[in-house]
Amino acid sequence: MRHSCHLIQNGWTLIEAMISMGLGLLCTLMLIAGWQWNYRAFIQTTQLSELQQSAQFVLSFMQQELVNQNFWAGFELADLPPSTLMSPAADCKGPFDSGSFPSIKNNFVGIYSGVVGASGTPGCLTSATKGSDFLQLKRLAGAPAHLSELKTNRVYLQQEQRSANFVAVHSPMLSSVATYWPYVHQLWYVVQQKHEGKIIPVMMRKRLVRQLSGQLVMDTSSVIDGVEMLHFELGVDSNFDGQMDYSKPAAQIPEAVWRGQTGQIMQLRYFVLLRSITADLTYTNVQQYQLGQRLFKAPGDHYRRLLVSSAVTFNNL
Repeated sequence: MRHSCHLIQNGWTLIEAMISMGLGLLCTLMLIAGWQWNYRAFIQTTQLSELQQSAQFVLSFMQQELVNQNFWAGFELADLPPSTLMSPAADCKGPFDSGSFPSIKNNFVGIYSGVVGASGTPGCLTSATKGSDFLQLKRLAGAPAHLSELKTNRVYLQQEQRSANFVAVHSPMLSSVATYWPYVHQLWYVVQQKHEGKIIPVMMRKRLVRQLSGQLVMDTSSVIDGVEMLHFELGVDSNFDGQMDYSKPAAQIPEAVWRGQTGQIMQLRYFVLLRSITADLTYTNVQQYQLGQRLFKAPGDHYRRLLVSSAVTFNNL
C-alpha cells in the first residue's frame, strides 16, 4: 500500500507580501503625518504663547512709563531755566527741541514723536529702523528725594520754593532744604539686530544717565525682542479746556502743538506690532494689521505677528 506525502509550505505569497508592505507604508505615512501635525501645532502654540507674553510685558512697560508723563511738580516747561549741566554726548534733540535740558535758543519739549527718517528725526537715531515711529519723553519721577538720598547716576530737578534747577550730585548749588525730583529723559525706537545669523527686530531705549566719570550720556539698551513696528497717535486739547478735541498720528501733529503753543497733548495711543523671533516655514503670513490710521501688510514671510494697542491719558496737566 502506497502512501502519498503532501508538503505544507510556510511563507508569504507575492500578493500577501505586497499587501503587507502597503499596510506598513500606510502606517508609516500616517505616523509621519501625525508627527508633522503635532510639530506644527507645537510650533504654533509656542510662538503664540511667546507673543502673548511679549504683549503682556509691553502693556505693563508702557503703562508704567507713561502714567506720570507731563508731571513737572507744578512747573511749566517754559518756566524751567537753562541748565548749567553740560549736555550729554550724542544728545537726542530734534530741529525745534533743545534736547535733554532747556536752552535759550530752542524750546524744551516734554513729549515728541514722529517717523524715523522724516525731517524731525532726532540726530541720535542713526541706526533706527526707518518707517517705524520713535517716541521721546521727558518728565519727573513721582518720588522726590532729599539731599542725602541723591544717586550718582541720576539727574534731578532741584525745587526750592518756586525756583528750579537741573542738578546732579556734583553740582555746587545743592541745598539741604530743597526737594529733588528724579528727572527722566528717554527715547524709544526699533532697530534690526543680527543674532546667530538671524535678523531680529528689537525695541530699544536711549536714557539719560550719569557715568562714574561725571559725564552725562544717552545710554542705549534693549527693551524687548520681537518688536517690528511702533506707531503713536496723540490726543490734543486745542483750546486748553481740559477736553480732547482731536487725535492724529504723530507725523501729523503741528510743530506748535509739540511746543504747547496751539494745543496741549493729553493722550497717547500706542500700537506695537510684535513678530515671532523664529520663522515657521509651514506658515505664510499675508495678513493686514491696522495700526490706528496706518496699515501694515505682512510681506508673505513665515513669521507670526500680534498687534498690541492701548491708550494712556495724562492726568498730570
